[in-house]
Amino acid sequence: MAELDVAELIRDLVLNLVALFVLVYLIYYRQHRRREQAIGYVAFNVSLFTVAAALGSSNPLNVGAGFGLFAVLSIVRLRSDESSQTEIGYTMIALVLGLMTGLPEMEFHIKIIFAILLIATMIVVDSPFIVRRKRCDRVGLEIDRVITDPAELMTHVATMLQAPIHNIEVRKIDFVRETMSIYAVAEFSVPHRVVRAS
Repeated sequence: MAELDVAELIRDLVLNLVALFVLVYLIYYRQHRRREQAIGYVAFNVSLFTVAAALGSSNPLNVGAGFGLFAVLSIVRLRSDESSQTEIGYTMIALVLGLMTGLPEMEFHIKIIFAILLIATMIVVDSPFIVRRKRCDRVGLEIDRVITDPAELMTHVATMLQAPIHNIEVRKIDFVRETMSIYAVAEFSVPHRVVRAS
């Protein structure tokens, strides 16, 4: 086992935490105000930083260690119905920051460049000055009736949500109980998640 360079570890940790603070609290939280997601990003990031630093200090990273890190990443269900694509993007950036800054073999100035690149990417793609100010959110709805006509369904959902509808995805239809579950992409001034309606 190689001796752990504490000074380099602290230097890399400081870089990681500064980049994480900018990403999570100055960019994500100010835009989306979801405290539980912010906590998750910090936990993922610090955990992966610890794993990367520990593996790198034990032996030089090889292909096997790389596959092991990807196995760690696979534990996290990035594509879930509860997470939007924006949240998945922030999760990936937080994970990559932790992994990249935790690698002991990478030059420190390269880590700084990559950290700036990752953060700058999210500043650009999630900026309210670049994208439209109106939010397009994916909303889950459970409707107490079955509507098989797409145009009628679109009109019904738009009336319920009082918002323009861009797309509807039917997830489940129960003809016995006369219910259906759908996802709708709609424009809102505030985020929405799950709606139960008749």
